[in-house]
Amino acid sequence: MRPPDPGRPTWAEIDLGALLHNYRTLCGLLDCALQIADGGLAIEGTASGPNPKSAIPNPQSAIGTPRVIPVIKANAYGHGSVPVARALAGAGACGFALTIVEEGVALREAGVGQEILVLEGCWPGQEKEALRYRLMPAVYSVSSIRRLAEAARAAGERVPVHLKIDTGMNRLGVPWNDMGAVLDALLASDSLRLRGTFSHLASAEEEDASFTLEQKRRFHQAVGLVRDRGLDPGELHLANSAGLLYHPGLRSMSARPGIALYGYFPDPERCPESLRPVLSLKSRIGQIRTVPPGASVGYNRLFAAERTTRAATLPVGYADGYRRSLTGKGWAIVRDRLVPVIGSVNMDMIVIDVTDFSEIQEGEEVILLGSSTHCRVDASAWACWLNTSAYEILCGISPRVPRVYPALGTSTA
Repeated sequence: MRPPDPGRPTWAEIDLGALLHNYRTLCGLLDCALQIADGGLAIEGTASGPNPKSAIPNPQSAIGTPRVIPVIKANAYGHGSVPVARALAGAGACGFALTIVEEGVALREAGVGQEILVLEGCWPGQEKEALRYRLMPAVYSVSSIRRLAEAARAAGERVPVHLKIDTGMNRLGVPWNDMGAVLDALLASDSLRLRGTFSHLASAEEEDASFTLEQKRRFHQAVGLVRDRGLDPGELHLANSAGLLYHPGLRSMSARPGIALYGYFPDPERCPESLRPVLSLKSRIGQIRTVPPGASVGYNRLFAAERTTRAATLPVGYADGYRRSLTGKGWAIVRDRLVPVIGSVNMDMIVIDVTDFSEIQEGEEVILLGSSTHCRVDASAWACWLNTSAYEILCGISPRVPRVYPALGTSTA
């Protein structure tokens, strides 16, 4: 599919079919996976506009039944949260998890009606907004409970919440071994209803599973304390992508996969399931020039031609998410052939060496992230070259790069 016309020919292509394949694969790992839609790509027919009062999530069938809760924070890891949510809803997802209230508001205003769990809860002053848009915040402290309970009481509502327990990340959550005051606050808040209890794994992708097992033990102990105080902990969820993929002992609870939905494994060396990358970054050759031996290419003259070189310029650079640190390391795919990126990565342009392929012409499509019949350059490869993670690579694709959805025949700027 071509990029939006007219416009600069650099775009991210989102394969919603691959997304649904990954979702179904992950659902199939759970002990009692929810029934999911079969057949082709189904797009959920949610509300036609921003009518948050009509979007009251209540997937009662999910309570007590392990399910996949897709994590679509950070604009669905750069894939576009609204099209991703709609596609997953059409495949049976009855709720989503994201990080901040603003992300939930954007989904509601786009008409997404499924439940939305806000993993960081409400920062002070966001409580009314969360209620207005029927978001389901996490709570993790006495102050977060009291602020939300007060807003719910003033609105005359009883708001569902999830209790976030810290079992070892030491980042956000009520400590698993010091929960008394938080449970007292929940018991005293008749305007809140505990809908779920969760924690987050710190190192589930590591082959040494000892700390993951310790977190599981702490989590179950904390859930026991919740029950001992007369509270129903509701839906339990602990596993992230790594927990779901690598730890079968966690599959009796719901799971919150993120990176695996988009086709990548937390540990690229361990790939127990068949996942398909969802995002491809593409561009087109803008100009081909001949660089004589001894001449240089780009800033700081980092590449000097040792032979007569056909240098092809692409309109993509680090402002688009093609990282400057890929200088001297990057590869691209043209006509199912790997070609090197030469010279420095600029803000808006890069140059590739097509000397060995005289048939390559201006205007041809170039794959920067993605695969062809015989070649592949994916986010895991970038992550290896740059000593980072596929998560950072995907989230770093700039908003100025249009997302194109061939299955929908649409694009978003």
